[in-house]
Amino acid sequence: MHIPDGYLSPVFSLGTGVVTVPVWARAASKVRSVLNNRTIPLLAIFAAFSFTIMMFNVPVPGGTTAHAVGGTLIAIVLGPWAAVLGVSTALIIQALFFGDGGVLAIFTNCLNMAIILPFVGYYTYKLIAGSASLLSARRVWAAGIGAYLGISAAALAAGIELGLQPILFSQNGHPLYSPYALGVAIPAMLASHMLGASLVEGLVTALGVAYIQANHPEFLTSLRTIVTGAHIEEGQVQKTPLWQIFAIGFVLVAIALFFAGLITGGGNLAHAFGADWSQVNWADVGVMLLITAGIAVILIPLAWFLLPKQIKRVGTFFVAIAIIAPLGLIAPGFAFGEGAPSDVKAAFGYIPQGLQQISGWFSAPFAGYNVPIPFFNDANAPLWHAAIGYEISGIVGVLLIGLIALGIASLIHRYVPRPQESVPETVERPA
Repeated sequence: MHIPDGYLSPVFSLGTGVVTVPVWARAASKVRSVLNNRTIPLLAIFAAFSFTIMMFNVPVPGGTTAHAVGGTLIAIVLGPWAAVLGVSTALIIQALFFGDGGVLAIFTNCLNMAIILPFVGYYTYKLIAGSASLLSARRVWAAGIGAYLGISAAALAAGIELGLQPILFSQNGHPLYSPYALGVAIPAMLASHMLGASLVEGLVTALGVAYIQANHPEFLTSLRTIVTGAHIEEGQVQKTPLWQIFAIGFVLVAIALFFAGLITGGGNLAHAFGADWSQVNWADVGVMLLITAGIAVILIPLAWFLLPKQIKRVGTFFVAIAIIAPLGLIAPGFAFGEGAPSDVKAAFGYIPQGLQQISGWFSAPFAGYNVPIPFFNDANAPLWHAAIGYEISGIVGVLLIGLIALGIASLIHRYVPRPQESVPETVERPA
């Protein structure tokens, strides 16, 4: 869903800042009232969480890949305005340091994934959850459905943005930027997400809410609860077993992805889950998995024993996620609208003029999540070289985004004026 530079007109890309920048300003003002020593680290942790799960590419129908975002989960816990800041931080760092999404397209990508996604997901969750008990299974389902619709709405927006380019910016009948018409871009984006990434987003969010119900239920009331330290009395409502959510959700998502890929692949088992598995060097994959497993056996326990008690669980979780992130490298293909100019030429017979001039103008230091050392990113090297580089990039990214989000939240807490509140908020409690 990250739109790279060259696929959107610079005028269009920068023009979306008319919406994005005021929302950022409003978000800073809204979040200011609830930022303190307890909530500032939470915002940093969730920004790092969003970055981490966006590293996981999953095969989706049509032979492309897509990823979850985590914006709805952040919105449920910290509110949609905090989600705007957290996801935006992750997206900006991805563009500047990892080349994931265009620098000129930052406003557009943030509009889609950091604004549309969390607001649609959050208010869908609120609508479905209604007055249900905070620890009820209904809220888990509401979170999953809200996340599914939130990322699908973001995909629809990206499809519209790409599809408008041939209409708005063409010369002599040839599009200057994205050559995909609305009738192609919208179905492609919706199919790859509603039959793929949206399912993963829904599962991740449902699992996240179930985990919070079991371990930190006070976070599901409101940010005011986190500030005041209020808690939910035990025994009032029934908690949803986490293992049941994971088992049922994982099986359902796997079945859906399998058959969706099989149908779009013409019934060919080599295209199950949406990818052309005949392109995969399984010997290389096997070596990569063995090496990754060996690294996990060493680093995950090491992180658990060495990290301070305050961040032991969170830190170990992020180390584990970064180590297994290269699993996303197994699936061949790239996301729709994120291909190189040569891919566009292969499909349309020419490279749009704007794409030639803009694509690749900015070189990120960790472009493609590759460490800028030949050992890790040599095109002829075994897959496990790239996997280790991917892991290192992930750890660097988690630390970088966590620190930057922590700094941004601290600056907002110190310098942004606190909004006036005419009516004090109350803490919701289950009936």
